Amino acid sequence: MPRSPHHDGRRREAEAIARLDRIREPLFRELEALLENPRYYRGNEPHLCCLRERNQMRISPLEARAIALAFRRDPVLRAKLPVVLRRLRAELARIKDTTERQGFDCPLLEGTRCLVHQVAKPIGCTAWHPGRDFTRAGWTAFAERDKLNDELHGPDWQLRVIPLWLERVLAGELRSQPTMSPRNSG
Repeated sequence: MPRSPHHDGRRREAEAIARLDRIREPLFRELEALLENPRYYRGNEPHLCCLRERNQMRISPLEARAIALAFRRDPVLRAKLPVVLRRLRAELARIKDTTERQGFDCPLLEGTRCLVHQVAKPIGCTAWHPGRDFTRAGWTAFAERDKLNDELHGPDWQLRVIPLWLERVLAGELRSQPTMSPRNSG
């Protein structure tokens, strides 16, 4: 029996997410090496980059799908989803639906930790090191991420700030919550 296009699309997306995980690996190794230096942060706590004053991080559709998949598969993350959705709604009310950079508090930040750090952290967040330029590994990861998105979505996909892509990939979860409904996300 031939496979449906929907099945093939899910398989291709799953393969792309697995490749995205491999793309992140050198960035995590780089971070581990940096953390061995006690002066690495120099007073810049990493979570401060996740707050509105400093955060304009945009992600790709594939990174957003990886985040949604992590919340759907991991029972610990799934239990935190209602709080994440409340934070997401609060940020969506403060930003415009555009591909431009804009400040926001990341709804994935819980206290001082990224909820998806080990399972679906976006490339830009993983490559970011406070007070430093992106490394060669970071730029390579961006290029590989973009190539993956081109292969999966064609050349017309757009980077968007994290809340805007999360609104799209978590639309069902947003609708199922009893509070306000998500914006129209065409």
